[in-house]
Amino acid sequence: MIEKLKTPNIMRASFSTSEDLIGKYINRHGYSDIDPVGKIVGIKSKTIVFVQPVVAGENKTKMEWVVGGFAGHCINQYAQSYDFSEEGEVFEMRLSSKDRYYRISEKPIKYYDYNF
Repeated sequence: MIEKLKTPNIMRASFSTSEDLIGKYINRHGYSDIDPVGKIVGIKSKTIVFVQPVVAGENKTKMEWVVGGFAGHCINQYAQSYDFSEEGEVFEMRLSSKDRYYRISEKPIKYYDYNF
């Protein structure tokens, strides 16, 4: 068993960019909240992409609250709706298969957990 601990981790997944990533979105998942990072607009190398920042506007849904929890319980938090806009200058971002916070998606996502 000690021998196994000394061997390198062969199961590590590698990540490599491809042209089909262009036009997809990167979202940051932080515990139960999700925030948009940007839209992939280009590729620099095997792990570095060019990203156009994406910003979420104000929540268009009126949140409904009932008594409960510490201050209240939001009963319609899954109905959140946002408008997104591309703002700011393009930046470089390194992607890794080991990163559990950033995920690639077909659309930008914004979610705030009111009941955390």
